Amino acid sequence: MRLAVFTSGRQDLGLLSPICRAVVGTAGMELLLLAGGMHWRGGRREHLDGLRVRAWVEGLPENDREVAIAAAAGQTTAGLARTLAGLQADALLVAGDRSETLAAGLAATCLRLPLIHLHGGEETTGAIDNACRHALTRLAHLHFVAHPSFAPRLARWEVPADRIIVTGAPALDKLLTTELAGETELADAIGRPLSTPLLVLTHHPATLGADPATEFAAILAGIRAAIARHPHALVVATRPNADAGGAVIAQQLAETAATDPRLVVVEDLGCRRYWGLLSRASAMVGNSSSALLEAPCFDLPAVNVGQRQGGRLRLDNVVDVPGEALAVAAALAPILARPAVLPRQAHPTAYGDGRASARAVAALSAFARLAPAARLDQRVPLGYP
Repeated sequence: MRLAVFTSGRQDLGLLSPICRAVVGTAGMELLLLAGGMHWRGGRREHLDGLRVRAWVEGLPENDREVAIAAAAGQTTAGLARTLAGLQADALLVAGDRSETLAAGLAATCLRLPLIHLHGGEETTGAIDNACRHALTRLAHLHFVAHPSFAPRLARWEVPADRIIVTGAPALDKLLTTELAGETELADAIGRPLSTPLLVLTHHPATLGADPATEFAAILAGIRAAIARHPHALVVATRPNADAGGAVIAQQLAETAATDPRLVVVEDLGCRRYWGLLSRASAMVGNSSSALLEAPCFDLPAVNVGQRQGGRLRLDNVVDVPGEALAVAAALAPILARPAVLPRQAHPTAYGDGRASARAVAALSAFARLAPAARLDQRVPLGYP
């Protein structure tokens, strides 16, 4: 089976790459990695995360306005449809919940190509991502979910039980087995020595929540108040997603970094450096899903701000606060007052035990044994396990 995998940015590449590597090593399967969306920020490359890119698909928004994002999704649909047809793919695997991912699902649907969806059944009620994720579930023919609690939602939507595979989160397969970047490599990557306390700031526009400019200004004010008593504090911020409102967050980051040496903005650290940073951080702040999925592997306290992750399963490392400076500062203060033994060692969580990609590929092998028409008919038993 020629399996196409579409990735639109760092937010899904880490989820997909462990499955991609397992597919490469599986007899009877061929990987067709397709790249688009925010990956264009780094320019066209032959490889992503060590995996060969078979084709690039246009679809990076011209700006962060809603019309531009919708136009980019349309461009992704058209380009991916042509690419999938030209490569004679047998199925398409996508992860998550973004508009460009939904565009990919639409392309597969129009081609009558089986769609395989990773990370379905979850909730993020503060973002349009939620609607995109659930729409992909409706379009998909095979479902890999990251936690047992997500499967019942798909079952309520009449997805047959044997087409719902509880794999766990594949991103944790790599996190739990990768040698993470050390202090010297991290210092080189961010352009300055690490110091403590170290905060990781990752915040994206909620799209259905508060005004991103007001909310992010409050977060920055709350962080400044929390680190006022810590003269050696360092805040490392990652760039926001290309969503409506992302430009104003990026602008505030740039302006703050220009006047406050305690803040460093990084473009894209890559997985092993990002995880290395989490292992050495005192806390994480913002509204990224990595605070809920990856930070728990390091027992890293996370202050989740606002409603973007509303409804998503939380483990015990997360403190939820509104987008208000006083609330952010109050949540960070006791965390920063506690001494931490760093770096922290990664460990399995309820989201994953390191074997998600093996489960996924076993299900993909069963899926490949079905006749092409049967893959599209969810009434046909999968035959797995």
